Amino acid sequence: MYQVLCMMDKMRIIRKVAMAVFKNKKLLQVRTRKQDKVFYTLGGKIEEGESEIECLKREAMEEVACNLDESSLKFLHEFEDVAHGKDETLVNIKMYVGELIGEPKPTSEVVEIGYFDSKSDKRNLSEIAQRKIFPWLKKNGYIN
Repeated sequence: MYQVLCMMDKMRIIRKVAMAVFKNKKLLQVRTRKQDKVFYTLGGKIEEGESEIECLKREAMEEVACNLDESSLKFLHEFEDVAHGKDETLVNIKMYVGELIGEPKPTSEVVEIGYFDSKSDKRNLSEIAQRKIFPWLKKNGYIN
């Protein structure tokens, strides 16, 4: 246990904000050009001077070419785990639930959009999605 705590002290933390968009009890996820199989939650890193909501608005437009219905946004949960493919980096994700205005479509940043639930192929999910996000969403009735 002591070794694990010492390792965590040396880990870098990436702070992100994400938006959960659900359709038929499945979560919207996006895949970038950098990934062959793995999809990520809609959202990203907060830029300097930007609020969490401003970040979500920017990321939704950049990733799926949609505006957000700000009145629908509600804080959902905070998740933390090892960043996908980066053993010495933690990712902290503050997740909101909300609605998009318009139909999401891939942009220059995103090559594919998909909807996933707990039965989806785990090879398409990041480590934090597999270990933390999807189990929590299923337990709380958001996804199948």
